[in-house]
Amino acid sequence: WLKRFRQRRGYGVHSPFAFNFLTYVVYERGTYYAYKWLKNKYFCMDYLWNGHRVKCRKFLFRLANFVHPQTIAIFGKMDEASVAYLSAGSVSSKVKQVEESADTGDKLLVVGMDVPHARWRKILEYIHTEKSVCLIAGIHASKSNLQAWRDLCQTNTVFVSFDLYDYGILFFDSSKQKQHYIVNF
Repeated sequence: WLKRFRQRRGYGVHSPFAFNFLTYVVYERGTYYAYKWLKNKYFCMDYLWNGHRVKCRKFLFRLANFVHPQTIAIFGKMDEASVAYLSAGSVSSKVKQVEESADTGDKLLVVGMDVPHARWRKILEYIHTEKSVCLIAGIHASKSNLQAWRDLCQTNTVFVSFDLYDYGILFFDSSKQKQHYIVNF
């Protein structure tokens, strides 16, 4: 956290897209319509590590709300509460648990949870449109995961990436200038 202290709240970010994403998705502190219902249904004490888990779940909600995908494709294992937060963030989206490439919609949110880094490139093959967004968990879990994350950020199809330590987020919109952001989440 101390190493990332200087990369908080969008300081030094000059891209309007990136600044808005950081301000209104990553660091949003407002209360959303489903937070109370989700907190009551998936109770998690809001202290120490569990408080961090609640923070991550709320982020998943805001990300789904920001992207409004037609389909949320989940690779790997994800707990029921996190899936509920994603679903509530975009109620019109279809949520699919997937293993390999499948038929996709125009706008897609791909979530890689608890997936070995050797399969991360396989997840990118699932994305066929610039409107899609990919979230990968555990990018700092090991040195090999971090190296795999850096390799993903350098691919030709990724234009904007955010390293939130817990999650890595990839945007494929070619209208954006290629940029990598480190964020103190």
